[in-house]
Amino acid sequence: MKLKTAALTLAFGGALFASTIARADDRLDQAANHVEEAITQVKLKDSGLLAYHADLALEKAESLQKFKPDAHLAAAIDHLKATIDEARQNHLAQAAEHVKAADAELKQVAK
Repeated sequence: MKLKTAALTLAFGGALFASTIARADDRLDQAANHVEEAITQVKLKDSGLLAYHADLALEKAESLQKFKPDAHLAAAIDHLKATIDEARQNHLAQAAEHVKAADAELKQVAK
């Protein structure tokens, strides 16, 4: 009976760990998708939606950073924060530079 309980505990723990890793990967994909959408908003010259998508990307990136710290992810978070600040001040050119740098950093995390 103890062996059966130990096997079930191990199986459940492994499944829980695997699902946690899958969620982490999903957050990186979601952050990257929002950064790509923010870059699209740069092309459309919409600083409001640029800030909105950068903020969504920041939320995903910060939650991933807590789960799986990474230097490139930290740099992407800094660039996303700068993107949001610049976009809210309607400084589209500076916001564009930061969001493109965040995109490059997120691509490094994905490697």
